[in-house]
Amino acid sequence: MTVDEATLQQGFLRFITVAQELERGYAELKARAEAVDLELQATNRALQQSLQEREAIFSALPIGLVTVAADGARNCSNREGERLCALAREHGVDLPLQSAGEVTFGEALVRVQRITLPDAELVMLEDRSHVQELEREVHRLDRLAGLSELALGIAHEIKNPLNGVMGFAALLERSEDPTASRRFAGKVVQGVRQVDHIVKSLLGFAKPDRKRARLGSVAEVVADAALSAGLPTSRVVVQGPRELRADADALVRVLTNLFRNAVEAAPGVHVTVRVEARHGRLELHVQDDGPGVPATLGRRAMEPFVSTKERGTGLGLSLSVRVLAYLGGDLELMNPGEPGACFRVRLPLVQEAAPARMPAEVTA
Repeated sequence: MTVDEATLQQGFLRFITVAQELERGYAELKARAEAVDLELQATNRALQQSLQEREAIFSALPIGLVTVAADGARNCSNREGERLCALAREHGVDLPLQSAGEVTFGEALVRVQRITLPDAELVMLEDRSHVQELEREVHRLDRLAGLSELALGIAHEIKNPLNGVMGFAALLERSEDPTASRRFAGKVVQGVRQVDHIVKSLLGFAKPDRKRARLGSVAEVVADAALSAGLPTSRVVVQGPRELRADADALVRVLTNLFRNAVEAAPGVHVTVRVEARHGRLELHVQDDGPGVPATLGRRAMEPFVSTKERGTGLGLSLSVRVLAYLGGDLELMNPGEPGACFRVRLPLVQEAAPARMPAEVTA
């Protein structure tokens, strides 16, 4: 078959057109491939940077990270994890990565926590040794603060009788009247006995003996506290079961302090003591009809050295709180800023004789 020149020329032109289209398609494909390659490079750089940042964060974490595969293989993911695992091995301890809790080796205390992942588990190891040291230091400072508070309380308790002893001793030294001298000597002996009682109580608080505690009913305790505070019993009303019994010595000291504060705030004050028994605890609501505790003072009234009295040291209520806490009880101001201060006193009821508890003096 013969192909004429026109047909042949037309075929070449079509071939050239297709070739040009293929060349353009190849150029576009090449450009797209280069763009994709650039995108992949950028993505890889971002991923690499993200991985480096993650590794840096993991390495800087104060918590050790260990991954545990399904077959039990372990891999430390940061320096802290490597350090704690190595430290445990030095003490012959295999960290219990299969369970959560705390483990001690040497002077280290490590808390173990576990997080379940899709194909493994992440174990977090927290070295609490430093925290434990800080807790011990805080406890030591609290004890020192308590000793300081106790020392001030002792000085507060002993100051008044000692001042009386010194005053009457000076009068006794100058007196030539036998009758007056005997009276002054009696006052000196009375003051010394008060100091001796305080010291014995403090010694009993520091080193309690095994003798049985003195138990007393609410009625007896309220009467003794009113007498000690100089509050006539005719101005004290007890509501509720008066026969409930508790540690009489501690409760007398606390109520004496509350009654004395009420008398000092309003000399003609009347006091109501509401008595309840709740879940094995004696609960007393002691309310007077005086001016109450200022709202600006509020519950800070039971903090050490907080007082509205001109010569008060602010230790009476704080020592009452300490005494009740020692017995497993508490003291709370129920209505700050309202007339007629109301304090809630709670401590365990005592049904049977128990070892004596001798708290420090709490009078204001």
